[in-house]
Amino acid sequence: MTLLLSIDANGVRISGEAEARPAPPRPVPANDGHGDVRKKIVPIVRPPAGPSQAEWEGGAWLSLQQWLDAPHAGAGVLLQPADDTHALKDRLADLAIIGVDFPRIGDGRGYSHAFLLRQRLGYSGPLRAVGAVTADQVFALEQIGFDSFALRADQAAEPTLAALHTYSVPYLTAFRDRDAAVFDAKVRLLEKALTAIAQRHERPALATSLSAEDMVLTDAIARLKLPIDVFTLDTGRLHAETLALIGETEQRYGLTIVRQQPAPSEVAAYVAAHGVDGFYKGLAERKLCCSVRKVLPLDRALEGRDAWLTGQRREQATTRAALAESERDAERNMQKYNPLADWSWADVLAYAARFSIPMSPLYARGYVSIGCEPCTKAIRPGEDPRAGRWWWESQDSKECGLHTKPTTTGQ
Repeated sequence: MTLLLSIDANGVRISGEAEARPAPPRPVPANDGHGDVRKKIVPIVRPPAGPSQAEWEGGAWLSLQQWLDAPHAGAGVLLQPADDTHALKDRLADLAIIGVDFPRIGDGRGYSHAFLLRQRLGYSGPLRAVGAVTADQVFALEQIGFDSFALRADQAAEPTLAALHTYSVPYLTAFRDRDAAVFDAKVRLLEKALTAIAQRHERPALATSLSAEDMVLTDAIARLKLPIDVFTLDTGRLHAETLALIGETEQRYGLTIVRQQPAPSEVAAYVAAHGVDGFYKGLAERKLCCSVRKVLPLDRALEGRDAWLTGQRREQATTRAALAESERDAERNMQKYNPLADWSWADVLAYAARFSIPMSPLYARGYVSIGCEPCTKAIRPGEDPRAGRWWWESQDSKECGLHTKPTTTGQ
């Protein structure tokens, strides 16, 4: 049985037996001692042809695809570096254990698997590192969420145990910086995604509401000097602070934000039939107002475009929980991108702080989701981010129609 190091509330324990190891060969100087003895010969360590381990104490490891094809209670899944961890979302309850394979030293994708499992998918079960895990990595792996380690045949328990303490001082500093490193990677991925969009399409455009999310995208587009146009829907009922931010943004980035306004005749017809604030009367009246002031102007703003971008995030509302980063806007026959789909509000604020982007002063007054002035209010700490939008309606109806047209996921 493989030697297993486990960490739990009771401390660290060793189980299993170490495999017999041959005596190390006697070191031989380079060139039989006649050459430069300072030179070192670095052995080539080839990764295994298959998984680093076939079984765990509960049975055979399943690949991710095997588990997805035939999930059953009590199984153990061994993730490979190229696996999509998100495929396990909402399917973790029946797993007895998840292993993460490190087939070769230096491949850090296993760290990403652990981060996503623990921080994003909420996995709280056993998480084991398998394969080319060196003794000095154990501390780092334990910090990111691993609670057991299947030691290789050439590893002994004592050095691995010592590593939990020996490497603690330098690694503590490294892990204080881990969040910053993850955020750096997130920014680079955003920049890469926006660059790809600009290269892929002839006339892409960002629809900005001047929200913090849209300001992140505007800043990135401007910094990278990407040929992505920016427009906003000037509904006629925006906050004064939002209107002021349009000019500030144009001045800051040297770009023009096109203001798409509703058709005066359509606004007049709505007011005549329902009143200036008719949206308070019911859901149908409110959605009709949104259609006149936002949806129809958006349709006009997107005429002739082949792609549009939004600042939507999954975290913003229950109606956006399954938001894709790339969708096909079927009704408008164009691609729709949500580059910040997996960003948290903390990510948005971190970006705003790093790049000193202009922000609406409404955020400082308790506003989180900002739309038209009569339909938006500040929220109390801890409330749902969309609680301040159309607060007189039920939670599951809080969309204006801009993002409810038929879409399909994919490129």
